[in-house]
This record gives sequence, structure tokens and C-alpha cells, in this order.
Amino acid sequence: MQQADQGPIIAKQFGDLAVLAHPPAKMLKALAVIAARAHPAYDECSGVAAGGSKDKCLFMSLAVRDFLVEIGFADATVRSCFLYIAADDLEGNQLWSVGIGAPGQRPTPEKFNGHAVCTVPSLSLLIDTTIYQAVRPQWCGSVGGMAAIRYHRPWPSQLIHGCRSIAGAETVLPDRRVMVMWLDRPEVNWKREIDFRQKNERRRYVTKTLREAFGEWSDHER
Repeated sequence: MQQADQGPIIAKQFGDLAVLAHPPAKMLKALAVIAARAHPAYDECSGVAAGGSKDKCLFMSLAVRDFLVEIGFADATVRSCFLYIAADDLEGNQLWSVGIGAPGQRPTPEKFNGHAVCTVPSLSLLIDTTIYQAVRPQWCGSVGGMAAIRYHRPWPSQLIHGCRSIAGAETVLPDRRVMVMWLDRPEVNWKREIDFRQKNERRRYVTKTLREAFGEWSDHER
């Protein structure tokens, strides 16, 4: 997969997490930990079937944010957005598309009516751990379950459902082009949601597990 605005091919791949950016070594270590332990940690404490966290975008973004703040990325935060994935044929005709968190979607009880990611503004880095819910056969294996990508200022020329692009990547396959875009939704107030207002034991467990897996950081790891 290629990043749409700057063009670098995937820099690293940690399990299901594709890194389309060049963050410092400490963040790369953190991303490797997130890839290996974030969802399994949720499974360990949830009491439900494995994979139950893969559509819980706000919960997982908050847990990742808490972990990153604890290891020194003090500006890590959560950002509301709209995840859009589409496959076009090579003539530009759309074959399939999926939107998560698009404006106007019907609210679902006890579910965040939007899409959430964790961002680290000092690194211009966006981390999405719940792309799983948007994976479809039409992407032909080109879209994984998690990504860390460099984001940019909203581009007014790239609008989908009135939302401006903040990050994007594409893959050109023999018969199609697959595009992934994250679009800004600043009007969605994630701080009103119960996942933010109540830091429950499950979230504490996921964050603690990530922190323990990361261990200590020293200059020799650079």
C-alpha cells in the first residue's frame, strides 16, 4: 500500500499493523507492542468471544492513547473521523465502497456514532486499530486490520460526504485501485461517550498490558 499524499511504500509491518510513516524508534517499538498485544489484551479480560474489540474504535483509541501518554508521548489524543474505503476498476468506475462513521448514519444504541483513531500531533501520526470492521473481499487482501499513517491538514479538494481528507493510502492491483481515506469529523464530540467518561477496569487492563509489554526505553534502542 502506498500513502496517497507523499508516496512511501509501507515502511514496517507488525502483524496486522501497517506503518505508512517513518516515526522515531521509540514509537516503532510502541506500534509493535500495540500490534501484538492490544486486541489480545482485550480478549483476555472481556469474557466474550475473541475479536470483540475489533469494532470498538473509541475504546481502543482511548486505551492506545493512555498507553502512549504513559510512555512519554504526552500529546497523544483521540480524533473523530470517517473511515472510507473504495475499490475502483482501472477506468475509474467504482466497484465497492464502505464507510465507517459517515455523517448521517443512523445511530446504533450503545455504539459510538462515528469512527475514532488515536493521533500523536507532534509526529503527525494517526493510529487506527479497528479497520478490521471495514475489511471486505473486494479489497483483495490489500487492506489490513490496523494502520499507522502520517496525517496532514484537511484537504478541501478531497471531500467525501462533505468531510475533508486528513490521511490516505492506495494500492494499485492488476484489475483495480483500492483507496483508504480518513476524513475529518471535528463536530463529533467523543468526550460525551461513556467509553471516555468512565475509565473502566477493562480499559485499565489493556493499557497496563501494553505498558508492561513495552517495558523500559533507553537510548541504546534508538
